[in-house]
Amino acid sequence: MEREVGIVGGGIIGLSLARELCKRGISSTVYEAKRHVGEGAERASGILSKAGLDRAGIDYESSIVNELYGAVFHAGNHVFRIRAREAKAYVVDRAKLAETCAKRAAESGAEIRLGERLGKEEIRRLAESHKVLVGADGAISTTASTFGFPHIRKRVLTYKAVYKGAAVEDRYTVGLYFDNSVTRGFFGWTVPYSESLMEVAVGIEDKGKTNSKASFDRFTSKEGIRRVIGGGKEAMRGASLIPLETREKTAKDNVLLVGDAAGQVKAATGGGIIFGVGCAKTAADVIFRHINSGLDLEAYEAAWRKRYGTDLALHKMLHGYYSRVGQSGLGMAFAFMKAVNAEKLLSMYGDMDYPTVTLKNILLRSSGPND
Repeated sequence: MEREVGIVGGGIIGLSLARELCKRGISSTVYEAKRHVGEGAERASGILSKAGLDRAGIDYESSIVNELYGAVFHAGNHVFRIRAREAKAYVVDRAKLAETCAKRAAESGAEIRLGERLGKEEIRRLAESHKVLVGADGAISTTASTFGFPHIRKRVLTYKAVYKGAAVEDRYTVGLYFDNSVTRGFFGWTVPYSESLMEVAVGIEDKGKTNSKASFDRFTSKEGIRRVIGGGKEAMRGASLIPLETREKTAKDNVLLVGDAAGQVKAATGGGIIFGVGCAKTAADVIFRHINSGLDLEAYEAAWRKRYGTDLALHKMLHGYYSRVGQSGLGMAFAFMKAVNAEKLLSMYGDMDYPTVTLKNILLRSSGPND
């Protein structure tokens, strides 16, 4: 007997959706091409905000690798620092996080089929045999292409390596490096895992004959990055693809898209888990009402955009700004933010995921009584 909802893609988003559906009494089956839910997860970075994880309701404690208190932004010789008094984000083991999500989904009653590599014909048949089909199958979504959803035109190619024995100066701080001659349209970063284990990575916009490995090699040849790596020995390398915009349409007939497949990703940073899980919850609500009271599935489109669209648009604007201006322009921006005490304000009231929350916190603080 077929279950009510089919989910193509057994990553963190698809598994979270399956669990949310089960909590609402909706049966679902997850179809995942890989033979292990954590397979290949190490290719993507695992920085997630504590507030975002808590909002999303993800069980993340067992996957924490390191705590992060702040970030240092570099644009040439210009530097801008944010440092909180408590951990604002975690480096997580994405494979372990996916395994936990799979366990929770299975415990809730979801069926998870691994090693199910589906082509377009198989996906069409799933749409015919289920009340709802959801594509949670990443930025290059076979589900989206099968049903003719609008393309995602802007994407980022990333390339990362992890070094053992790196010269980690501060295990609680991330480094972000903006240099359009190397990290065109995005940025490079260093993420400490421990006192001696460091992730070094770069992202570039996917345009024509681009090569993220070549950009990575140029990035790691820079003096400051060589110093960070120190005498560290490479432990792994990997590449990934991140969408930089939402699809113009994410609901069609009985098919929905969530997560990277829908482009529900922060364009400023490339993070997609927090918003993806949030949109999965919205999808679960709409699917429940569709099955039980006949609500049109098109309601999903309006619902997730109303809830998350403004913040995603602000991330897109921020990405557009830093990808256009050079190092001197960012240097001027850093100087202005320092002049208005933004380093302290963002350290105290900043939210990695929701720019609207950051602005609200700062405005409420500035309009309140002075200390």
